[in-house]
Amino acid sequence: MFVNLTVADDTVWHLCLTCKLLRLLPEKHIVCMIMEMVGNRSYTLTTGNRKRSRLRRLKKGVPQRSVLAPFTFNIYISDLPTTVSRKYAYADDLAIMHSDAGSGRDAAQGHGNRK
Repeated sequence: MFVNLTVADDTVWHLCLTCKLLRLLPEKHIVCMIMEMVGNRSYTLTTGNRKRSRLRRLKKGVPQRSVLAPFTFNIYISDLPTTVSRKYAYADDLAIMHSDAGSGRDAAQGHGNRK
């Protein structure tokens, strides 16, 4: 089965990502630098009549189309529960393969690419 997690970059919770990075990376200053790049983002909204909202800070998500996005998302989902199925993941794409030992055939065979 092939899964594409739509808008996955927008769902990364910063506090959880920080905790996971601190467990994986020995140097706290590197984690601080990564989180500064990921977390120091804000936005405003502009209406059709050119009125602009106040500046708001983003509390989740990672910058899309950046080098950090796949790296941070992979860390964010790295503790998915273990299963008997094989999982192959990169950023927001996930492939899950389960083999039916009795039939000698992979469950993903013959089902095509589902996205």
